[in-house]
Amino acid sequence: MPSRFLLALLLAVACAARLGGQTPLRAYSDAFIQQYRRTDPRVDYTVTVRNTDRSAYFVELRIANAPDPARLVIPNWAPGAYRLMDSGKNITGVAAFTSAGDTLPVAQDSPISWTVNTKGAAAIIVRYATAVRDSIQWRRPNNRWFLRSTSGVIDGPRTFMYLDGWKLTPAHVTFRLPGGWRIATGLVPTTDSTTYWAPSYDVLIDSPVLLGTFLSYRFTAAGAPHRAVVDLGGARPQAGREFVDMLRRISETAIGIFGNAPYADYTYIYVGGRGGGLEHLNSTTIGVTSETLARNPRAAESVSAHEFFHAWNVKRIRPVELGPFDYEREVRTVNLWWSEGVTDYYADVILARAGLDSPADFAQGLGTAIGNHRSNPARLLISPERASWTVWDSPAVNDSYTISYYLQGKLLGFMLDLAIRDSTDNAKSLDDVMRYLFDHFAGERGFTRDDLLASVRSTTGLDFQEFWGRYVGGAAEIPWNDYVKAGGWEVVFRDEPAVDARVGAMTPTVQGGRWRAVATPGSAAAGGGLRTGDELLRINGRGILDGSDVAAAVRSVPRGAVVTVDVVRNGQPVTIRFQAGTYQRVRAQLRDVPVQTTRMQRIRAGIIAR
Repeated sequence: MPSRFLLALLLAVACAARLGGQTPLRAYSDAFIQQYRRTDPRVDYTVTVRNTDRSAYFVELRIANAPDPARLVIPNWAPGAYRLMDSGKNITGVAAFTSAGDTLPVAQDSPISWTVNTKGAAAIIVRYATAVRDSIQWRRPNNRWFLRSTSGVIDGPRTFMYLDGWKLTPAHVTFRLPGGWRIATGLVPTTDSTTYWAPSYDVLIDSPVLLGTFLSYRFTAAGAPHRAVVDLGGARPQAGREFVDMLRRISETAIGIFGNAPYADYTYIYVGGRGGGLEHLNSTTIGVTSETLARNPRAAESVSAHEFFHAWNVKRIRPVELGPFDYEREVRTVNLWWSEGVTDYYADVILARAGLDSPADFAQGLGTAIGNHRSNPARLLISPERASWTVWDSPAVNDSYTISYYLQGKLLGFMLDLAIRDSTDNAKSLDDVMRYLFDHFAGERGFTRDDLLASVRSTTGLDFQEFWGRYVGGAAEIPWNDYVKAGGWEVVFRDEPAVDARVGAMTPTVQGGRWRAVATPGSAAAGGGLRTGDELLRINGRGILDGSDVAAAVRSVPRGAVVTVDVVRNGQPVTIRFQAGTYQRVRAQLRDVPVQTTRMQRIRAGIIAR
C-alpha cells in the first residue's frame, strides 16, 4: 500500500491539474515534499450548520502530529479584496482538546491568532464559531459571507484558521448541514458527498461554498464542464436558457482568447443580494438582486465576464506580491490597475465578441468611461500605480482626491490595445500580451512592473517606456484622439449642467466598517462641510451600508433641495447640511469618424468582432 505521504502527493498533483492550481507542480517538488518529509501534519475541518441555530458557522479543526505549540491564524484579508478584515472579531469560543477530550491551554497571541499548548498530544481538536456580530448583516444575502434559514455562503478566509508554517498542507473539509441542503463549491469532491479536498490552504480558502437550497444549471464551454448555481431566495431567472446561453458565450469567448481553460471545471455562484463579485481559482461569487435577475437573465453579464476573465488575469497571471500569500498584514502592489482595470476592459471586449453587446454598446461603454475619467480632477494627480498602491489606505492619504484603478486600467487597456494594433498593422494585439504573460507568469513567480513593460516589448517588438512613464507611473492628460482614431473613432467631449448633490463613497479600509465619504473639491457637499474620510451613517435618513445606498440616496435629489448627511468624524457624530446646486458635468462620446479606412475597420474588428 502506498505511504500516506505518497497518497497525499498523488492527490495534490491530481487536484492541481484539475484546478490549474495557483500552487504550481514545481512547488510541490520542493516545499511540499520537504514539508511532508519533516513532520507530516494532517489537517481536517468540519463545518456545521445547526438545524435550529443560524447564529454562526461552527468549525472543528483536527490536526494530527501538530507542532508544539501550534499557532492558528485566521487571515486578516482576502485575496481580491484589498482591505483588512479585523477577522479575529468574528471568532468566538476558541477551545482545544486532545483526542481523548482533555482540555488544552489556548492563548490568543494577536488579534487574529491563537496558540495551543499541545502538551505533546498526538492529535488535537480545535473548535470555534465564526460569524459577523451584527445579526442583521449576518443574515443578509451577499456574495461573500452570510447564513440564513434557507442558505449560506462560506467565505474561506473568515471561516478556516490555518496552522502557521503549514499552509501547503492538504486538507479535507466536511459539511454537516440541515436536511435537504446541498453543496456547491470548486473544491475537489470525494467519495463522501459531504466531504471535499484541497491540496493546500491557499486553494481551500479560494474556494467559496454555497450551501442550502438553490438552482443549478450545467453546461459545457470549449469542452470543459461549467455550472451556474443560483440562490435567489426562491425567485428564479424567468429565462433559464437565455441565462445559461449568456454564460456559455462568455466562457467560450474568454477561453478562446487564451486557447484553453486553466481549470478542469468552473462554478459560477450567484446570490440574490447586493451587487459585486469576487474571483476565485475555479469559481466566482456574484451578488445580484433577486428582482433584477428574475426580470432580466442577462442583468449580470458585465460582472460575470469580469470575474470569469480573472481565472486568467490575477488568479494565474498575478503581480509577484500576490503569492505566496501573507495573510497577517496588508500586501501592496502597484499593478492592480492591470489585474483589475485591464480585466474590466476585457469584460467589454468579451461581451462584444460574444455577441451579447453590439459594437454601439461597446463604444457607448468606453465613451462613458472616458467621460467619467475626464470629470475627475484626480486623473491629473494620482497615477494608476499610486491608486493601486494606496488601495489599503484611508481616502485622506490622497488629499481628498480619489480615482479608481479599475477605471484607469480599463482605459489604459483600451489604449494599449489600439496602440499595439496600430503600430503592427493589426498583426499583434493586447491578446498576444495576455497570452505571453500566461505562458511566463502563471507559475510559481508573478510579474513585476518591469515584467509588464518587458512583456509588451517581447510580444510586439514595441517600446512602451514613454507610455508607461506618462500614463502608468505618471498622471499626464490623455490625448484621446491620438489613440482612438486607429479604430475609426473620435472622442467628443461636452459639458452639461447637472444637479450637484454629489457625495462620493469609498469602501472601508476594514471590511465590515462604515463606508467613507469622498467630498469632491468644489462640490456643494464639500462647501457644506463634508470631508473626505467621514464615516457615512445616513443620507437624507437612508442608512448607508454600501456604495449603492449612497448612489440611491442622492440620485433623485432636485436642485435647491437640502441634503442632510450624518457621519462619524474622529469618533463623534456630525450632521452636515448643504443645498444641492449645479455643476458642469463632462460627458464623452466615442463616435465614428466620418471617413472609415479599411485599416481602421480591420483594427476595430480585431478588437470586438465575433
